[in-house]
Amino acid sequence: MKQILLISVLFFGLKCGGQNTPELDGKIIYHINENVKNSTEEYFIEIQKNWEDYLSSNQYVRRSNELWNYDGYPFPDYSYVTMLMDVRRMLHAGGKMQCSTIAIVPVKNDYYLLRTVYTKQSEKTPSNVEIRFIISVYAKKKDNAFQFYSSTAYHKEVYENYQAGSINYIIHPMHSFNKEDAAKMNAYNLEMSKLFEIDPIQFDYVVTNDTRDLSDVTGLNLFSYSYQPIASGGMADGFNNVIFAGNNSAYYPHEVVHLYTRAKYPSQYHTWVDEGIAALLGGSTGYDIEWHWEKLRQFLIENPDYKLEDLSAIETLIPNGEFMTDFRYAVGALICQRIIDRHGMAGIFTALQAGRTEENYFEVLEELLDLKRADFEQYVRTEIQKISPLNEDQLKAYKY
Repeated sequence: MKQILLISVLFFGLKCGGQNTPELDGKIIYHINENVKNSTEEYFIEIQKNWEDYLSSNQYVRRSNELWNYDGYPFPDYSYVTMLMDVRRMLHAGGKMQCSTIAIVPVKNDYYLLRTVYTKQSEKTPSNVEIRFIISVYAKKKDNAFQFYSSTAYHKEVYENYQAGSINYIIHPMHSFNKEDAAKMNAYNLEMSKLFEIDPIQFDYVVTNDTRDLSDVTGLNLFSYSYQPIASGGMADGFNNVIFAGNNSAYYPHEVVHLYTRAKYPSQYHTWVDEGIAALLGGSTGYDIEWHWEKLRQFLIENPDYKLEDLSAIETLIPNGEFMTDFRYAVGALICQRIIDRHGMAGIFTALQAGRTEENYFEVLEELLDLKRADFEQYVRTEIQKISPLNEDQLKAYKY
């Protein structure tokens, strides 16, 4: 899980049982692209109105909304909710956003595809517009009225499915599926069940070859991770129990851990704890954590003056030109390992309940590791150097 992390962090912070809906100072300007030729069709008019009503309702993540169908999944599409929340924040600040419909067309199984582009006027160059994102939504009639359906629900119907224990795979047509990896993933799921002391989680696993295909499947047709330098990544939707994989594999242990942290202690944890334990137990970007620790160790040796004390400043990839290792994952996993060394998984459970703020994070580190905030940077540098260096041949062994 890489750049796409932003989605999960922001979405987990929402109160999904409902939202306050104060009046907005800004507004959405609706527009039908001139290339659209079927805008007078009855289905087009109804679906377009439903989408405008949904955006205008300012209630993007409600459990109950007559415009959405919840038969398969209890929440609207996880993937683009954060995009819509970005629109909401901008509108509260008095801004304007144009929502241009570029297509409403019939697709498979009596569904219709709605595709919209979101643009705003450039602050630096008012004569230009900035494309913020492009999203796709599926609609279908139920009881003589159109409702929106999760993209996962649509693709679950039209793509091949494969069941491996508690996991239902939804397989992109361009992906060569490996049943052995699926069996390995199911075994890992059972292992996490025992480790987190809860029943095995049943979930859907949407598998694609890369983040470009993944962005299309999740309804994000244009977003920052669609064409990222390393075209591999994914995310876990803990609200709907879905893993979205753009890593060309039926095996994605990192994201499974996120399902268990969410199930065990919903949204109570700081990102560095959640990402730390997921990276420790499930690796990242196709490599076990030992690979990432070596990359962190090398970077800190080569950059002795690089500052680590401000967590918000290092919520990013290690700038070593490889686009593979995130500080949150490597450092967070190191901290989680030291917690386990002292307290076992009970310490991780304590950390996962400590709260979401940076203050909460450092309070629990002081409680569990006697680590004060002022000593954090030196602690990381010292602990990472305790790990034995790995040569290039040894590094290869940590690829999964």
